[in-house]
Amino acid sequence: MRFALSLSALLLSSVTALADDLLIRADIAEALVFAEGAEVSRRVAVDLPAGQHRLLIPIRDLSDPDMIQLTGPEGVRLGVPQPLGALTIPEGGLDTPEEAEARAGVDAAEDALTEARDALARRDAGIQGLETQLAWLTALARGGQDGAAMPDDPAQLGALLATLGTETARVGTELQAAREARRADEEIVEDRMRALAEAQRALADLRPFGETSPGILVEIDAAEAISGELVLTYLSDDALWSPSYTISLNTEAEALAVERSIRFTYFGEASWRNVAMRFSTAMPNRDRSPAGTYPDPARIAPPVPAPLPQPAVRTQAGIGLANAPIMMEPAIMEDEVARLVVDGLSVVYDYTAPVTVGPTGQVTLPLDALSFEVDLENRAVPRYDATAFLVAMGENDSGETILPGPARFFRDGDLMGSDQVPLIAAGADMEIAFGPLDHLRLTWTDLSLDEGDRGFFVSENEQVRRIAFAVENTSGEAETVRLLYATPFAEQEDLELDLTFTRAPDEQNIDDLRGVHAWNIALAPGTEERIEMRVDLAWPEDMVLDWRP
Repeated sequence: MRFALSLSALLLSSVTALADDLLIRADIAEALVFAEGAEVSRRVAVDLPAGQHRLLIPIRDLSDPDMIQLTGPEGVRLGVPQPLGALTIPEGGLDTPEEAEARAGVDAAEDALTEARDALARRDAGIQGLETQLAWLTALARGGQDGAAMPDDPAQLGALLATLGTETARVGTELQAAREARRADEEIVEDRMRALAEAQRALADLRPFGETSPGILVEIDAAEAISGELVLTYLSDDALWSPSYTISLNTEAEALAVERSIRFTYFGEASWRNVAMRFSTAMPNRDRSPAGTYPDPARIAPPVPAPLPQPAVRTQAGIGLANAPIMMEPAIMEDEVARLVVDGLSVVYDYTAPVTVGPTGQVTLPLDALSFEVDLENRAVPRYDATAFLVAMGENDSGETILPGPARFFRDGDLMGSDQVPLIAAGADMEIAFGPLDHLRLTWTDLSLDEGDRGFFVSENEQVRRIAFAVENTSGEAETVRLLYATPFAEQEDLELDLTFTRAPDEQNIDDLRGVHAWNIALAPGTEERIEMRVDLAWPEDMVLDWRP
């Protein structure tokens, strides 16, 4: 909530107002959030008489006072903001109504706890008195030097014993009742301690000001009485945002739904409550100038062994590097909650509802949903996978760029995993994988090793290899599979390579990748398609072959 504090309420008199420093609160009202950092604007209503004034404004997330842009009502001369390292703030002196209510709740909980502890202390005092009476009666009944004297008249002995017994029973009963009541008093104390902890947590969640805070001092010179608004704008490094996605594939309708959310994170100490927010794809922290150029002489050196390649792993979106981060974030969708604005080279999402950031510093905001028509493909890579995978292919015809971000993937309602979505430009083709197809089983066999000299021949300058790969449909329905295989090829004139297949590929050099061939295979239920490949290689005797199946 934007909280406006009238300065006139802080003035002791119109005379002292010209000399006193005025402590005011300027809450965050708007923010333009970038991929890293944010432009933050604070606002406060001012009502000042004519004259000179000094405003003390605490700003907990202030990093560079020199970068503050300050604007005010017409007819006011504003001084340069001066940093204040430790501005003293009276307890509750700058509370919002919500914070004041929460602070009053803490005070009430503290009073209730004190009352319960006092009652427990009174109960303990009563128990101590009863324990003293019981100890004295027990000593009398025991006799001896400190005990009760025997009566001279034996007839009075019964009355004495009856009196001791009656009093012992009475005191013991009262003592037991007091101890039972004490347990109830202890429970009340524990309940009120928990209530106090909850009240303190509720106050802390609102992030009220403490006893001190960094801030600024602003001198104001008003030629006449003014009433208006003071606006402070500055850059903060404590905020960032990123998109997150829930991507759902309907295989029957061949439709793709992309639900988008905004994940906003704040690391600082300030309070963000009911802030009007805009989210920009711009990155002010990026380099503004090109890299330098320097002399680049040619040199020769002895050859060194090539480093081992980093292993590749399969991700939901294709092949990626091992140990690549996988992120997950749910998305909650509502009606239109943001408007897309193209601002120069960047895109800005103008969020329509005010945003409050809780104590975790993170909030996920629903954005919108995009829908696409896609073509589905059962893609098989038998050299590396045990099953085929389902791939959705389409075009980003939404008219806007899909930004990089974490995503969860669903296929017909089933969660297929999470991964990072790459940047997909408007109008660009997109391919999104939706997990394995267990009924389309793949096999790969090096027949050269199984058949000895019949399939594997090696000399100093010759080699013959036979490879078999297959796809099997174990389901009860017919399937079509696109099988991909990276076959060997020769680029050097001295290396002779002869490649033959039991079934010729339907497509060659897929996506201009030399040697990557494709077979479009129709499989009836319970059938298998097997393809064998023979590779004949020959090279000069003084060279070494660098290839293996």
